[in-house]
Amino acid sequence: MLKLTDDEKRMLQGEDGFVPQICMQYLVEVCEVAGAEKLIDLDGTGDFHTPMTSMSPFYAFPIEELKKIVDAGAHFKIPTFANKSPFYMLPPVQGWEKCNVCASGNKNCQHNDPEFHKEAMCEEWIELYRRMGMMTTHSCANYMTSTYLPTMGQHCSWNESSAVPYCNANLGARTNIDGSFATCFLGKAAYYDMHITENRYATVLVKTERTIKTDIEWDVFGFAVGEDVGVHVPVLTGTGKPTTTQIMKLNSAMNTGGAVRMYHIPGSTPEAPTLEFALNGKKPKRVTMIGEAELKRAYETLNYHTSDEVDLVYLGCPHLTIVDLMLIARKLEGKKCKIPLWIMTAPWLYDVAKNIGYLKIYEDAGAHLMTGTCPAAMGAVPAGVRNLAVDSAKQSYYITGRYPDDDNRLQVCYGSQDDCVDAALTGRWHGEWR
Repeated sequence: MLKLTDDEKRMLQGEDGFVPQICMQYLVEVCEVAGAEKLIDLDGTGDFHTPMTSMSPFYAFPIEELKKIVDAGAHFKIPTFANKSPFYMLPPVQGWEKCNVCASGNKNCQHNDPEFHKEAMCEEWIELYRRMGMMTTHSCANYMTSTYLPTMGQHCSWNESSAVPYCNANLGARTNIDGSFATCFLGKAAYYDMHITENRYATVLVKTERTIKTDIEWDVFGFAVGEDVGVHVPVLTGTGKPTTTQIMKLNSAMNTGGAVRMYHIPGSTPEAPTLEFALNGKKPKRVTMIGEAELKRAYETLNYHTSDEVDLVYLGCPHLTIVDLMLIARKLEGKKCKIPLWIMTAPWLYDVAKNIGYLKIYEDAGAHLMTGTCPAAMGAVPAGVRNLAVDSAKQSYYITGRYPDDDNRLQVCYGSQDDCVDAALTGRWHGEWR
């Protein structure tokens, strides 16, 4: 039985206005679906996919209503960041002028058309959100550039596959996959799942036959773990200590292969000083092995190409960190790409990459730096591209859904960053699981 405070009841009855009422209606339905008995007041941070006013079309409202509350001085209750838009035709925030793509194959919607870019970026909505206090990071990995992160135990409202496990597992803060206008505006979220301490302990013990160390191993391992554990909380043993890039790969892959919002690595993640602590002193409900066979099978799932000729290479899912941009610049300096190479990062890092000199290195090599989207979100690749090379399990998995026609399906070569850079320089795929 859902219990609301007097203030929450007042909002639900519409006494505070239309927007608070429809936001509260949405949160009440989330509680009913999730079995939550109350709402929790958020004391951390939030993000949501712009320009959406609701995760459900039944609770969306028009821009005229947003203008009313903004003109009246409304603000988000918690520090709020802009995730990238989930729209099917999302253009790059920067670098769109050279991307040469027809959105969703529609020749009337060119990503490099200034008018289309202006319309697709929904700047009128974004300006209103800025006035409400939103930090417009426009990134699936905005936590890497936000400069302000929640601390251990804070209740947040985040979204995105790599971000939710980062908040829960790596920061020790608490969120479900529930970042929305309603949660950020009201500063409240349904109290269930990862907001509750008892649900955060591991129930599945994951072992591995090899010490997971390299970027691609963490990516493939994460996808295999996600497929195995589904929605359960795993504790991962037998691995090395992941770098920031490897954490992002692990998180996005686990939440793509499955729906892993929380996990533990003893000695690495803050809520797992020991294996016993991660399990809350109990025996795991299940023990599973992600061995060589499982890793090989996951790798082969992510590779679906019949030709080694590559037409386009894409790096940046999740959006690349500044260190990744540095490493790619080192690999490209003084060289020339034989085929297009797209490099994607967060908008807030574009000028940083330019000022440091990475942008010039990319351009001299024939590579292209863009921000704020990905091929899956753009809904298209340049005409004639049939074989795409990526170093991301998430992108490999999701890009398939953008090309459902079996007669015209995009083929994907999946491998390491080195494999992808080599493909950009040679036009051929030489990667293989080692």
